[in-house]
Amino acid sequence: MLKVKNGKLIASNMSFALPEEFNLDLKLPGGQYHLLHFASEKRVIKGGVIYIDVEFEDAELTAKEAMKEFAEDCELKIKGEFFPVTRGKGTAIGVHYKGTEGYSDYYEERYDFPPNRLQQNQVTVSIQLLANRGQKLGSTIEDAMKLPNVKAFLDSIEYF
Repeated sequence: MLKVKNGKLIASNMSFALPEEFNLDLKLPGGQYHLLHFASEKRVIKGGVIYIDVEFEDAELTAKEAMKEFAEDCELKIKGEFFPVTRGKGTAIGVHYKGTEGYSDYYEERYDFPPNRLQQNQVTVSIQLLANRGQKLGSTIEDAMKLPNVKAFLDSIEYF
């Protein structure tokens, strides 16, 4: 359950502001009830659409193990090294993934925490840049993360 206070959504383990000028997708396939999925309009960034996901889960793997498994399952390449991301009082693990060349680019951070009353113990925040149909990306995930509304969203995150 999320509480709204001072323009932020607050969970038992984190808080964040809603990303400005993004659409909240309420018709997600697969019944992922603990996922908030936001999508940018087309043409916000050259050749692509930006997706922001915030997912709360009861994870059996640590954040790093889950990230490695995600990369393998989705046939993504880990770009660079895993790195710490401190937001608020907590530190998550961050990583960049490369998908199919020219068509997808990802940033993800995961935060492990003690189980809450819903038995959730991990939250994932991801920024995805996917090419528009029939196009190749003209930008990178780093470009997307520098956009004022995406940067403001990321800067609003606090882990506790």
